[in-house]
Amino acid sequence: MQRSVLVVGDASAAEFAAAITVLRQQADCRFSLSAIVSTEAESDSPAWIVVLQSRIGQFPATELAALRRRHPLARWIAIAGFWTAGELRTGKLIPGAELIPWQSAANRLEALFTSSGERSPLTASPEEAILRDLGEMEVLSGLAVIAADRQADFQFWADAVQSFGLSAVWRAGGEKVRASAIACVLYQPWDWGPKSVDDATQFLADHPSPSRILCIGLPRWEDQQLASQVGFTTILGQPFRLRDLQLAVSAGIAAGNTAS
Repeated sequence: MQRSVLVVGDASAAEFAAAITVLRQQADCRFSLSAIVSTEAESDSPAWIVVLQSRIGQFPATELAALRRRHPLARWIAIAGFWTAGELRTGKLIPGAELIPWQSAANRLEALFTSSGERSPLTASPEEAILRDLGEMEVLSGLAVIAADRQADFQFWADAVQSFGLSAVWRAGGEKVRASAIACVLYQPWDWGPKSVDDATQFLADHPSPSRILCIGLPRWEDQQLASQVGFTTILGQPFRLRDLQLAVSAGIAAGNTAS
């Protein structure tokens, strides 16, 4: 039986398209542009409330509080659009909601709605929820090739992928890493944009992998579109959860296995 989900916000916004696709596949969804949802439009209480927040202050706190009182047992997710990036960094987007950046939402929602494990209790703190999330991470194996200008940046991403089982090697200065098989590649440019396209394209051609991740600070919708044109499978911003990185790697590997 599919979970019932109330989706609050603009479901037609381009930055939320991938998340909405997963929600429609995995849940029985009802949609409302506003946090003020008429009782006539509701049947049973939703198991989940997903808020699509395109900008800071989009939904008044009083309206969200009223919705929470009407559905006290619902779990809350806030998907943060690009223009809420500042609030996302402070962790104060919507109190009591699991915060997910828009670019990671599809993979995270897929994992949430297909997981057979127990969820964190509604009273769990954000720290407790993250710890439980880490406990659900799949241990992977294989090689990650990381393109970064500085060794410190390489080490940052190497520590991340090594935490769930991958080994890592640094590609610096346009060199080609020779390896028989590559589980994933991570590309962190100095400044992502049209000037990075040639180097990124060459990097992907030199290091074929089912999981191709672009790592930049605050991704915009235009950044994702350019990344897709170049051939990246995922774009990951900062800060990020290890779980989101692991899901991005796993999703690419799974898609590659399906295609083959």
